[in-house]
Amino acid sequence: MTVRETIDPNSSLWAWMAFDLWFYRTQRGLSLAQTAKIVNVARGTVSNWEAGRLRPRDTYLKTLDRAWNTGGHFERLHMYACSGHDPDWRKQYVQYEAAADVIKMYHGKSVPVLAQTEPYARAIVKAAGRSGDVENEAKSRMKRQGVLKRRNPPYLWLLLDQEVLENVVGDRDVMAGQLHFLLELAEVDRVCVRVVPRGAGWHPGHDGHFQVATVGGKGVSYAVAQLAGRLIDAGDESAVLEVRFDEIGAIALPREDSKALIQETLGRYE
Repeated sequence: MTVRETIDPNSSLWAWMAFDLWFYRTQRGLSLAQTAKIVNVARGTVSNWEAGRLRPRDTYLKTLDRAWNTGGHFERLHMYACSGHDPDWRKQYVQYEAAADVIKMYHGKSVPVLAQTEPYARAIVKAAGRSGDVENEAKSRMKRQGVLKRRNPPYLWLLLDQEVLENVVGDRDVMAGQLHFLLELAEVDRVCVRVVPRGAGWHPGHDGHFQVATVGGKGVSYAVAQLAGRLIDAGDESAVLEVRFDEIGAIALPREDSKALIQETLGRYE
């Protein structure tokens, strides 16, 4: 069974789009190469769209709608997929993350995955009520950190509210280990850890945490929601989150002051 054949069009709007790209193409008797020629991309790109490994931009879909006379079918699918909650967002985002050149993360309540220790990851998964898969989820989170050990790792920019340092996850030992790890990360090339002090007051991040990755010059983002996540790979919306990240960064402490605050808070747990 091919990857494309495992796509369930009922699982998400993105999966529906991937399935329909294959269905509409084969119904017209077109090869991958012929379809690629219509939108001026590589044959492998179309194959990846149909397998759900890549998500096509709306400009390509508009071109297919015109060429195939679909009445705007793919453009509408793309619009609703971008504006809705995607149950399979993590799989796609992790793929983007693994190939990213730059990763920017703002978190206001907890340490983001790429900066978590394994004990912290276990504690946060357990606290979320997923006790049945704590070990697997924790190991999955640690595996994602492999992106920082690449030959050419991405630039990682972390903005954390002071509350992240003070919000106890697990116990004092877990928090001590986690803050030690943040201090170690802060010394790594291509990593920047900065803290937004409590006294800074309201800022755009209070609407929820988000992450922005740059992959091959393209911006893709993830924004949090209560029961699901939203993956954003439309350039304009991702650019808005980039601006918000910069707005939060403008009120964050400088690097050295951030490390001093982390060190001060660490003293409460040791």
